[in-house]
Amino acid sequence: MVTRIGALALADFRERRRRPGYLVVLLGTLALGLLAAPVGDSRWEVFQVTDLHGRYTSGYVGTVTALGGAVWLSLAGFGIARGAIPRDEQGGVGRLLAATPIGRFAYLAGKFGSNLLLFGSMLAALAGTALGVQLLKGDSGHVDVVRLLLPYVLITLPLLAAVAGCAVLFDTLPGLRGGLGSMVWFAVWLVFVLGAQTGGGPDLLGMRRITASIREVIAASGRPVDGVEFGVGLTADNRVLGTFDWPGLGAVEAGGPARTGLLLIAAAVGLALLGALWFRRFDGAESRPAPTGLRPGATGVRPGGWGRRGPRQDGGGAAPEAGPADFARDPARLTPARRGGTVLAALAGELRILVRGQRSWWAGAAAIAALALGVAPDGPSHAVLPFAVLWPVLLWSRMGHRADGGSVEELLGACPSPLRRTLAGLLAGIVPALAVVAGPVVRLLGAGETRAAAGALAGALLVPALAMLCGTVARGPRLFQTVYPLLWYGMVNHVRGLDFLGVSGAGAPAPAAVAGLAAALALGVLAVGAIRHATR
Repeated sequence: MVTRIGALALADFRERRRRPGYLVVLLGTLALGLLAAPVGDSRWEVFQVTDLHGRYTSGYVGTVTALGGAVWLSLAGFGIARGAIPRDEQGGVGRLLAATPIGRFAYLAGKFGSNLLLFGSMLAALAGTALGVQLLKGDSGHVDVVRLLLPYVLITLPLLAAVAGCAVLFDTLPGLRGGLGSMVWFAVWLVFVLGAQTGGGPDLLGMRRITASIREVIAASGRPVDGVEFGVGLTADNRVLGTFDWPGLGAVEAGGPARTGLLLIAAAVGLALLGALWFRRFDGAESRPAPTGLRPGATGVRPGGWGRRGPRQDGGGAAPEAGPADFARDPARLTPARRGGTVLAALAGELRILVRGQRSWWAGAAAIAALALGVAPDGPSHAVLPFAVLWPVLLWSRMGHRADGGSVEELLGACPSPLRRTLAGLLAGIVPALAVVAGPVVRLLGAGETRAAAGALAGALLVPALAMLCGTVARGPRLFQTVYPLLWYGMVNHVRGLDFLGVSGAGAPAPAAVAGLAAALALGVLAVGAIRHATR
């Protein structure tokens, strides 16, 4: 049984590491390692100690990179870890597994192991980056492998094991398998991971032991420790910082994080196997009809190829249904809207696709947000606007890819004017963005806040362009659902350069720069679409 689970986990990991999302998160992890312990004159920091920073010993570099990896991968890594079970179901792998002796618990354990391998490969790359940073910086030529790797083993790996278990659980819960699960996890991440720094609740990052040890080192050097504060998060500090020499976590300091880590690993295994209550091992996969959306007997596209018409009611014989090649050879088969229709007609169709399947509660919450946006701003920005632009993420994450896939993509590839189709999809995402910012823009203009109004409009163009590019490159919603919450979090925390809505006032990027970036992303979407159309 163990061998079977290991083989399943290894095979799934090998398949998932070839996906674009894995490469994006891996590169982000390596970049974070360089930001957490910069070698040059960079002022970016991941671990803040008031007006101090530590010498680059093995223990310090290992701790700051491990903390940064825990914060980053617990959010971005969750986006690439989840979705494995729905992908098996949609790709037909589930039907094969249903015919094997692999049970529910073994299958879920294999997915959990695959998630651990996914995170472990990234942590190995991050640890290698930390070692390289220490050697390049030259503060300490002595490499202590134990102190370098101990924070990864005690802090980052147990936390990511819990993330891996939650990803498996979310894949089995019907209400959390889609985009709503990403939003729920973002709220969980804010409360439990970032909230762990405040001292209340479980110490998932081991901050209490780490900060207590650093305070002892600072006090031993003769500096006052009453005003020393700690934090984990990407910030820029232009001050001249003092230094302290901290060797890292030792055997005494490791006791608390070790106990927390063991509890997290046990909880991770329990969460992954808890999904067996809802997971039915694809037993009904073959009996379910294909999701064509057509009534029985109607003409439709069947999975894996083009179907045929049923018997004609007028007594005629069966006629083959047209396929992509037929549309390409005979443009007369295309509907008038597709042959000579305008971008407006294509836009209407893309909007219908974008809002299809949204629940009534989603529309009700959007209406409440619209009412809140009608309140006049009391300053150079609208207080509700940052939270309102988070709500349409479920719509924007559908952009740039077709959930239907398969033969529908072949049909669309045979249609003329891919530029028109891409432009219509981009405009369809801009429409809800403009609907969100319309009220605040009018209010801001009435209050004389022209720059703030221009910033809100520029942000309304940037987010759909980013969503379209992420969906086009990754061919799925996960990349945008991972990147956008991070961008939004940086905006509400006034991280310099990430305030795409201009909520921080004078410190925000110029609206023209944000609009220019949106135009660059849109051009990237068109370029990727043109390349794919040319190579199809």
